[in-house]
Amino acid sequence: MNKIISKILSLKIGKGKELKNKEKVIQSAINKTTVEEAYLTNIGFKGDDQVHKEYHGGPNKAVLFYSSLTYDKVNEVLNINLDYKDISPLGENLLVSDITEDDICVGDILKLGEAVIQVTQPREPCNVLNINTKTKEMLKTVIKYGYTGWYAKVLEEGIVKQTDSVELVERIYPNLTIKKLNEAKANPKENLDFIQEAVSCEVLGAPFKKALEKHLG
Repeated sequence: MNKIISKILSLKIGKGKELKNKEKVIQSAINKTTVEEAYLTNIGFKGDDQVHKEYHGGPNKAVLFYSSLTYDKVNEVLNINLDYKDISPLGENLLVSDITEDDICVGDILKLGEAVIQVTQPREPCNVLNINTKTKEMLKTVIKYGYTGWYAKVLEEGIVKQTDSVELVERIYPNLTIKKLNEAKANPKENLDFIQEAVSCEVLGAPFKKALEKHLG
């Protein structure tokens, strides 16, 4: 197939730092900065930290994608103006163009420069998004509208550059879009047939699959 579907607008990595809100101080690597290129290993980009490894990172969550189009929707819904080109308000490694959660499916194999990755699941956001963006409705909005971004695992390691395209190599599960998966998790009773289909997918990340399986009794 090898069809160009998107461009990398910025490539971001970061170290763990303190984040403060009114109640407490937490450690997080959500704040990332742009680099021209980075080597993508099977557990993520070299130089990119994961503070809470029980929830973030690891082989099935090696890369977090977010779309500039989705950022624009977030800004519109919340009537804010997040700057997302050179920093990462929502913690992504790769900011991409032209595609959203409606255009990407679990199982999609994508080529990024020298690396080849496979989409595994939607991102499952937490309240660090509120703290980092200083927007109390951020988490609620991301969950409500499915503006989650998506994770991928690495099939072939290699250098990824900020100027690289995103090529679709193969689409294995065309019905399992990130958008539909988010909708199924938010409204399980209305999507039981879809959930049954989703949990039978070997590629779907274990945390997300477990969250869906509990609705099947």
